[in-house]
Amino acid sequence: MKKITCIIVGTRPELIKVAPIIFELKKNKIEFIIINTAQHKELLAPYWDIFKLKADYELDVMKPNQSLATLTASVINQLQNLLDAINKNIGLIVAQGDTTTVMVASMIAFYNKIKFAHIEAGLRSFDFENPFPEEYNRRVASICTKFHFAPTKLSASNLLKEGINKKYIYVTGNTVVDSLQFIVKSNSLIKRKFADARLNNLENDKVVLITCHRRENQGKGLQNIIEAVLKIANKFNNYKFVWVLHPNPNVKTIVLQSKLSQTSNCIITSPLDYIELIKLMRYSKFIITDSGGIQEEAPSFCKPIVVLRETTERPEGVELGMAKLCGTNINKIYKAALWANEYKFSLKNNPYGNGNASQKIVAILKKEAIKK
Repeated sequence: MKKITCIIVGTRPELIKVAPIIFELKKNKIEFIIINTAQHKELLAPYWDIFKLKADYELDVMKPNQSLATLTASVINQLQNLLDAINKNIGLIVAQGDTTTVMVASMIAFYNKIKFAHIEAGLRSFDFENPFPEEYNRRVASICTKFHFAPTKLSASNLLKEGINKKYIYVTGNTVVDSLQFIVKSNSLIKRKFADARLNNLENDKVVLITCHRRENQGKGLQNIIEAVLKIANKFNNYKFVWVLHPNPNVKTIVLQSKLSQTSNCIITSPLDYIELIKLMRYSKFIITDSGGIQEEAPSFCKPIVVLRETTERPEGVELGMAKLCGTNINKIYKAALWANEYKFSLKNNPYGNGNASQKIVAILKKEAIKK
């Protein structure tokens, strides 16, 4: 029986970054299946349409207010049961990032003696609490990985320091750049109107994009971030501050009930699809975020970032001088916003690659892992 490749995704960042790899697999006529754990079911759903893709199998792992341990157990059980039921001769499992889905995918690969390819390998914050639980997830994944696809030289060096054989470490760039170029070339940004009509008449470079969702920023941290945004919005009253909500009620409810909702130059909007988010990113003067993905995407648009985190596993932007780590300290966030407003950023060499990461990855897999 011919061996096939299994792509496992569960969240929207994973699909965004795996989509160009799937396109390359198709071009190379490599047989594969896609499993969606649906870890972010509602958030992920629209993204299948954006990339014109469809999962072959879908799990149902999410329950209200479940613990991380319960989620992990659910993904393990459902994913193993599915692999047993579909009775496919899987020779390779591919997953991207640092979610519970990715950690479990690597574990399932190990338990079933299947080769595991980790996309975006080697990212490290060196702090298990920041981000939580992602730093733990990606370290576990690295233990089980056969093929480590590191997006940058720095992430590759992290793996080498952990004793990973350099023979299995490949610096490829980040596939998020591939996806961004795919969207831009499709002219989707020009054609797309925002579902929220308030966003359709925004003036270029008069927008500040805000996103916040991390567990470690919830509670007092989120309150501090809101206070900082209110202070910045008062300072730059000719700008529109667009806070893109995350559906987690621990974030959503607090933001909606805050003074931001009564602030004239603040717009609180529902989650945006990928094309809308990119379009808003391009409009922005600067970005305030705790998102790892946006830290990678912003350099492609030369946008400075105020990072709402104490540490980052993506230090390339900080080292380039186009991102500042602020945590949830009100004064640090405010001062960083002043800096970002004045900052002129020009990027000749994107630290995350030039848009051919997926081609490199599939070429390596075709040569080293996927046997006919």
